[in-house]
Amino acid sequence: NGYRLNRYRESIGGRAKTDAGDARLLVRYLQREQDELRPWTPPPEGYRTLQKLLRRRATLVRARVMLEQSLRGVPELQSNLKDLLREIGRLDAVLQRVLRETVGRAGWSDHARRCQQIEGVGPLTATGLTMAFHRGAFRSGDAFVAFLGLDVRIRDSGTKRGQRKLTKQGDPELRRLLYLAAMQAKSKAAWSDYYQRCLDRGLATTQALNALARKLARVAFALMKNQTDYQPKIPCGET
Repeated sequence: NGYRLNRYRESIGGRAKTDAGDARLLVRYLQREQDELRPWTPPPEGYRTLQKLLRRRATLVRARVMLEQSLRGVPELQSNLKDLLREIGRLDAVLQRVLRETVGRAGWSDHARRCQQIEGVGPLTATGLTMAFHRGAFRSGDAFVAFLGLDVRIRDSGTKRGQRKLTKQGDPELRRLLYLAAMQAKSKAAWSDYYQRCLDRGLATTQALNALARKLARVAFALMKNQTDYQPKIPCGET
């Protein structure tokens, strides 16, 4: 990890970056940290393809939003804007079709189907969760959540309790999709109580939605790992 190695260089007082210095740094890092390191394995081809497609779709969505906001107040361009947005919509549909086909070719359709059974999780979020699951052999749901960057960074010192923030170490597009899924799930009977309990604990709306996104990710991980179908929760008072 180039970022961590750079921070490691800074932590030991390194001031220069040369090829020879990088070689010495790598040797020192491996000698002193090898017990905490794990071998890196390349992601499967399906992972790389899906990641590229999801990121390109995210760029397309951002462009659509910017165009709508920028040209909304120009009456002379409204007809052209509608045509342009219609074409963007068609391109979006093609991208989503290619995403589904890629999941199928990789043999991950069952996992995507299981994820999509969860309230609030749509086809795109299910695709992202499936892609992330196949990146590596995660030991637990906690490891999966950490890979997504939805785990919480704790900064406490002495009697001071620091603010909790997401580590955001994973793919930002996956976190965005899960956040949107949480926005949908919070109004569903299966998750509304959990969301309200988060608010009752004093969490802000964004924090509560992130907590719900973590919950959805854990459920999805369990379904894929155990290869089981989702069993919806029955709200209290219903039979």
